[in-house]
Amino acid sequence: MVIKKLRSVLGQVAKSNGSKKRFKRCVLHIGTEKTGTTTIQRFLTVNRKELARDGVIYPAATGNNGGTQWGFAACAQNKPWEKDVGVALGIHSEEDQVSYRDTLRKKLFREFLAAPKADVLVISSEHLHSRLISQEAIFRLKAFLEPWVERFEIVLYLRRQDRVAVSLYSTKIKSGNPTPILFPGAPKGPVPYYFDYEKIYDNWCAVFGEEALKVRLFSPREWEQGDLVHDFCDVCGLSPEGKRMPVVENESLNQMGADFLLEVNRKLPNIVDGKRNQERDAVTRLISKLCHGKNYPASREAAMKFYHRYLECNARIKEKAFPDRSEPLFDEDFSDYPESVEQLEPRYEDAVELALRIWKMKI
Repeated sequence: MVIKKLRSVLGQVAKSNGSKKRFKRCVLHIGTEKTGTTTIQRFLTVNRKELARDGVIYPAATGNNGGTQWGFAACAQNKPWEKDVGVALGIHSEEDQVSYRDTLRKKLFREFLAAPKADVLVISSEHLHSRLISQEAIFRLKAFLEPWVERFEIVLYLRRQDRVAVSLYSTKIKSGNPTPILFPGAPKGPVPYYFDYEKIYDNWCAVFGEEALKVRLFSPREWEQGDLVHDFCDVCGLSPEGKRMPVVENESLNQMGADFLLEVNRKLPNIVDGKRNQERDAVTRLISKLCHGKNYPASREAAMKFYHRYLECNARIKEKAFPDRSEPLFDEDFSDYPESVEQLEPRYEDAVELALRIWKMKI
């Protein structure tokens, strides 16, 4: 019933706007999370002026930094005030969400007026994958953008599920989680939506149409010129020529940094008086800078068991999105995992070393 009502609203909007809309097409880069979205967003951010000269708008309305445009997810998400995105944006109620949506609409309109010749809109937010988990929420996003856009293109990158989980583990720690779970979901229960690529694909197809989906694999051997940014530009019809390329940084925490921040998370809450704890966030930024590197908190066997839970849905998404592909979607090499994981207690010496390095950075 909700979807039918939303379809009716979209139809009325289309009629009221006539046949001509502001943008010929809108590229919606929806993630998934942990597939180089930060690198892509940095490229789009540092090249805003150059892209505008090419007729492409990458809106700054949700923030001028190189981060995700999560305001679009907040506009469409169900009850964002109960989640981290809503709290970070000051959305604490349904009224706040309506007000935020109206303010964002006005900011976007001003940006669009400032670039009257641009006919392509690009939006990038991995939170569209992780926060818009129902067709109703995705419809709300389309309803928000529909008045301006003639045609949508949905860009979706997929990465092997166990590797996503390992990368996400560091993000959970940096986000303030004192007890992060590496491989979520019961071994024999339903697979979590976050990792169910077939369900994600089906939901976005139901709203935008299968022809709108452009699915890519997160693997250098699959990318245009072996480079993620060039691949993104190729699939989106953007020109990388004359653009600055971002430095690709390892954003994962090494073991020392993970141990340190886990203890910080137990001592400092990430939310204080309904707002982000700036003190904890400052510590996290410093540790992330000092302790980036590899951390494999799982054994080879555990990683393989987790990945094997998704073999069936991966086979089905392959048939839908890659019907002509003969080889598997993902390589099945697990040699980068240790055969066993030794659970070591955090070392006092490491904590002291980090404390001294933080002190030197502060003076």
